[in-house]
Formats: sequence, structure tokens, C-alpha cells
Amino acid sequence: MGCNDVLVAGQSPKLGLHEDSSGALHWIGNAAAFSQPCQLGNNTPTPTGCIAETGSAALGGRPGQIPGPGFHRLDFSLYKSIPFNERISVQFRADFFNILNHPNFNAPNFSGNGVNGISNSGTFTSSTFGEIGSTRDNPYDPRQIQFALKLYY
Repeated sequence: MGCNDVLVAGQSPKLGLHEDSSGALHWIGNAAAFSQPCQLGNNTPTPTGCIAETGSAALGGRPGQIPGPGFHRLDFSLYKSIPFNERISVQFRADFFNILNHPNFNAPNFSGNGVNGISNSGTFTSSTFGEIGSTRDNPYDPRQIQFALKLYY
């Protein structure tokens, strides 16, 4: 219908990473927490059971939003400088990127940056609602370690 979803009062969307019975990863655990906003046509709100928008939403303001999965990454570096004399020194360094090897997931229904979203994962009446289909980092951003030896003169 081209409208945004609205949150149902008293219903928790049950946010958090979890797997459904088929093993698919989901972020939203309660589709009943969302409803279609009413659209006025011939002074009759449609669809049946819709929620009337109030406040700034009724005037075209932004709809209520929920946060997506968080982003957690830890990069770490160590270095040691070893002087030989006043002019010459050597520096050894070790850099660790994503040292905890933590995956960061996209929000449900995300498409872009070369990622195809899960079909209908943003439609609260779909069986794939809230399903996550990709990670945020390229392509999976595994832990990376690099070593360097620099000579300063």
C-alpha cells in the first residue's frame, strides 16, 4: 500500500537476534507488534483493523522506528620501537582487525551495497518478516592480523 508500519501499543516487537524453527536468523520476534496505518478513502478508513495515525504522523511526520542490530567491532594494535643509535631505529607492530571476530548483521529488508534483501522481510504479514539476510561488513569481515617492521633512519 506504500505506507509505513506503525507500532501497536502494548505489543513488544521482541527485538534481538534469534533463529526460527527453520534456522533462519531474525531480528524482530513479534509481527503482531506492527499494523497498517489507516488510509482515508471516501471518509472510510482502510484496511479493516488499521490504526489511525495521531500527532505529527497524521500530518506526514516520520513514522515510529525501531533500531536494527548493533555494530560491535574491536581493532587492536601493538608496537615496539627499538633504537639502535640516535638516528636509526626499528619499529615492530602487530595490527588486529575485528579481533573478536564478531559478525555485524544488516537490518531486515536491507538491500544495497551489493546485497539482495530477503523477499518480503519488511512486510509484517509475511512469513519472512524480520529475517536478516546479510552482514554489514565486506563480505563477512573475518578477523585479520598484519605484522609490520619499519626501519627509521
